[in-house]
Amino acid sequence: MAASVTFENDDAVEWLEAFESDGLASVQTALDQLLEMEATDYIEGTDAAHGLAAAEMVAAARDDDTSRLPKSALGGFKEHKGEIADADLAAGARKVVARILKNSELKDEAEAGDDAEEWVDNVRELLERLKG
Repeated sequence: MAASVTFENDDAVEWLEAFESDGLASVQTALDQLLEMEATDYIEGTDAAHGLAAAEMVAAARDDDTSRLPKSALGGFKEHKGEIADADLAAGARKVVARILKNSELKDEAEAGDDAEEWVDNVRELLERLKG
């Protein structure tokens, strides 16, 4: 499987820099920011990109499948994997991903472009991995 379309987004790639240095804290911050919003709030693109990137890290830490992560993130992932896996983040990550799939700028951008189906499939696959 190729890297996730999540990391084709500049905001997600930018988030990876914070992840490399901050690890678990950057994951929790990205997820908490969206979990603290009202369930019906519209999620801006940057926040959605950070949330999906964080959820990808949680999923990879849980199932040890790093194929959806960019190669540049693997060093930081290996360094922080244990603390991410130990923190109980999957339920929150699932909520974040479901909200992004329902009501976000990223969803709207995907639907306006040519890659709507690929984006939705990618996000649904992430959601499934978080349930596992």
